[in-house]
Amino acid sequence: MNSSPIILVIFGATGDLMQRKLVPAMYRLLKRKDIGRIHLVAVGRRSLSKSDFCTFLYDALKKNVLQIDEILWKQIEEDISYIEGHFEDEKTYAAIKILVAKADDAYKACVPRYFYLATPPVHYETILKKLAESGLSEGCVTSNIQQKRGENIGINSTKILIEKPFGNDLSTARSLEKLLSSIFQEQQIYRIDHYLGKETVQNILALRFANGIFDPTWNSEFIDHVQIALAESDGVGDRGAFYDGVGALRDVVQNHMFEMLAVTAMEQPHAFTADSIRDARIEVLKHILPVDDAMGQTVRGQYQGYLLEKQIARDSKTETFFAGKFLVDTPRWNGVPFYLRTGKKLKTKVTEISLHYKKPVCTGDVCFFRPDDVMRNVLSLRIQPDEGITLRLMVKEPGFGMRVTPTKMEFCYAQAFGSTVSPEPYERLLLDALRGDQTLFARTDGIDASWSLVTGILNAWEFSNQSLCSYKGGTWGPKESDDFIQKDGRAWFLGSEA
Repeated sequence: MNSSPIILVIFGATGDLMQRKLVPAMYRLLKRKDIGRIHLVAVGRRSLSKSDFCTFLYDALKKNVLQIDEILWKQIEEDISYIEGHFEDEKTYAAIKILVAKADDAYKACVPRYFYLATPPVHYETILKKLAESGLSEGCVTSNIQQKRGENIGINSTKILIEKPFGNDLSTARSLEKLLSSIFQEQQIYRIDHYLGKETVQNILALRFANGIFDPTWNSEFIDHVQIALAESDGVGDRGAFYDGVGALRDVVQNHMFEMLAVTAMEQPHAFTADSIRDARIEVLKHILPVDDAMGQTVRGQYQGYLLEKQIARDSKTETFFAGKFLVDTPRWNGVPFYLRTGKKLKTKVTEISLHYKKPVCTGDVCFFRPDDVMRNVLSLRIQPDEGITLRLMVKEPGFGMRVTPTKMEFCYAQAFGSTVSPEPYERLLLDALRGDQTLFARTDGIDASWSLVTGILNAWEFSNQSLCSYKGGTWGPKESDDFIQKDGRAWFLGSEA
């Protein structure tokens, strides 16, 4: 445990992210004593007293934690401050400076401060500029502390945490990164993609590199293709104002799905360090070939009834479904297609990565099992729900003769580890940020590479005037998506339904 106190300033502290993810994550970290004292400075636009805000947090916590430790909660309450203010108002930042200066004086030390942007992206530029103008981005406010220290106070004492999406296209992403880098150095910036914090995504590295049976076959010699699915059963719900004009490609493909592809396809890092692991992931993103045939390589769809959702333009062309085929131009993956599929209002909620192996090859006149007689071996990695690993094998049916049938070998994390609870992604990411470990966070060159790909697709759609396919809710998307993969002699796959 790191017992040192910290100051956590959260912009957008009355929002959905705070209620559903950040408050439960902070509570669990404190409960397990993974971190020491957090002085929470909550910034929101709602008119609330400290008591009202603490009640708001407590009610949010009750929805996500089975039983609240009341003694711990009282301790947490003591360290909460609430600032009502607009993000563009200088008075908001003056109030923050007073609170962080008090903490520095109380501890007679430079208390590390973390600025968390839990707001819609439209506010990022304003907040970042105001942090710089107010001097908050520079580190310790108390001048005598700065004079006593020889090191760079700003870098050591100040971090910025920022949620995806990092931009809306390549141009806006680069503009945001330029602003970020003008205020903070790279080692101060923690770009959050919560999928990198998921236990099963990280376990891909353990499965592949800690087991001698997998990595030797993790290449184009043995693998026919790879599929990545991120299916959601709900519609846009209350996110209509944000989602419309963004769509599936920007919302989840540019970040979550490309990050999962990168983790799957990366080379073994040179060392178990943040830089080496991020280098390996980003090298994959840089080698994904651009989409030059939007009609042949992508499908975009919209679920029926989307135009009737709240805060959706009645003539919206925003896609709620995306399927795409991508190639990674490296020796390991030469010629192996990566099929990505995501959408809202699909049959069930599931995220899964599956590696589809080549069928047995007949050698000369010897053909013990012909390709048409067997199904592919498939290694399926379930990210959510029911995290686990499934391997589809062909086995002999009981009885006389030699007939083979597919079966599954399954590993379930919940069954294997019993009551052991894996940390939620935001618990892991918050703790890593407080420890200064950037392994599971996005980096500027990776964001640039992924937005280059996505912007190319968006431009290709506009140039080709590609149609928006319609699909019913509760299905696996438009028929065109099935036709899209079947033309390659393949079919969509989910391990739970195989």
